[in-house]
Amino acid sequence: MSALNERPSAWVAGLKLRCPQCGQGELYQGYLKFRERCRACGADFKSADSGDGPAVFVILIVGAIVAPLLIILQYGLDLPGWLALTITMAAAIALCLALLPPFKAVLFALQWTHKAGEATRQDVE
Repeated sequence: MSALNERPSAWVAGLKLRCPQCGQGELYQGYLKFRERCRACGADFKSADSGDGPAVFVILIVGAIVAPLLIILQYGLDLPGWLALTITMAAAIALCLALLPPFKAVLFALQWTHKAGEATRQDVE
């Protein structure tokens, strides 16, 4: 980064699974568990919550991929139903497991960058 206070792109930081504040520190301490703080800049991730958004996006994308795959395997390649379903389910599970961490990281980085938070009743009134 050229300037000291310049933040990385939320998209880039999220896809790299890095801190949205500095772009250097790791965001996760486990598969989907955020760290409490960034090891590089000390940003506090205790309030990190991307909600159900990442799961919804992943389900929609994976569904759009595996539904046609099932049709192709069963009708296009004329595989037995049990085999086509087994292949499709394995693909769905693998895709969900692969896509969930980066989607969660990107949505959290976008929330961080735009200072988004939970709306309260006072915000609405």
